[in-house]
Amino acid sequence: MNKTNRKLEIYCRGAFNGLNAQREYYDPIDEDIVRYCTKCIFYSAVFDCQFGKTGLVSEEARYLPDNKRTWDHFNSPQRVGHFVMDNMEIYLNNYEKFRDIFIWACTQILVTKSQNRMLQQLTENKSGKDLKIFVPTDKKYEHVGIKLCKRPGNKGTYKKAIPTDEIIPIPQEYLNWEKQFIT
Repeated sequence: MNKTNRKLEIYCRGAFNGLNAQREYYDPIDEDIVRYCTKCIFYSAVFDCQFGKTGLVSEEARYLPDNKRTWDHFNSPQRVGHFVMDNMEIYLNNYEKFRDIFIWACTQILVTKSQNRMLQQLTENKSGKDLKIFVPTDKKYEHVGIKLCKRPGNKGTYKKAIPTDEIIPIPQEYLNWEKQFIT
């Protein structure tokens, strides 16, 4: 097994076990336990496993130097962790389903740093306040005006990336869950 896949499996299994260990303590209205499960366990595992680079790049980012661009997690990993805990009977009872949603949460697209900041402003998650989503996940790149490109054969430099209609599939159950937070 190559190092990337090994690391993915270690962090994914660790997140699965860690969230399962919190099941009996999880209370969706206790912001401390929600934050611990979604950020300290799920988000940290997604971020640290360094998996999910799709080869997709925004039109604007493809010609910029590395210090002007960043990898955007297409799906907010912390929010996906919240989704998992709100649906623990599905995702924490079945490792394969958990693994699928974990890999989906790892999905990354190369964007400009300013685009990343604009994407971050499409949600609000302040301590003591309810999560607010201003634009659904499936519409956020379009909302910000990001057009995607992909490297031919997913090889070579990003400067060679060409426009693509490729999209990241989003599970319908996630979009349905997300609706409760849209303002």
